[in-house]
Amino acid sequence: MKINVNKWLVLLIVMAVTGCASKSSDGTYVAILKSEYSIAEDTVILKGDLIVNRVGYHRIMNGKWMPKQFKVKRWQINAPDAPVIEVGINEIYIGSTTYKLISR
Repeated sequence: MKINVNKWLVLLIVMAVTGCASKSSDGTYVAILKSEYSIAEDTVILKGDLIVNRVGYHRIMNGKWMPKQFKVKRWQINAPDAPVIEVGINEIYIGSTTYKLISR
């Protein structure tokens, strides 16, 4: 009986440690956004407590694509101006935009 109790104790400890370990959301996530006025390739890179958002976009004026423009923003996680990021399975959500994981 003593051996059985020890096995249960070890199992409970392993389950507790496994359950408490958080999975890292670090990686590169992308979203392609299209409208009649622009096409954007939006990339979010999560690494540690740093968030980097890189956007490349073409404006569309009178049916013609304008030269590609770029924007880069950086935040620390939990900074007052940082976006709220919801983590899913192989994707993240910022507002109503879904970003798919492309690399870890």
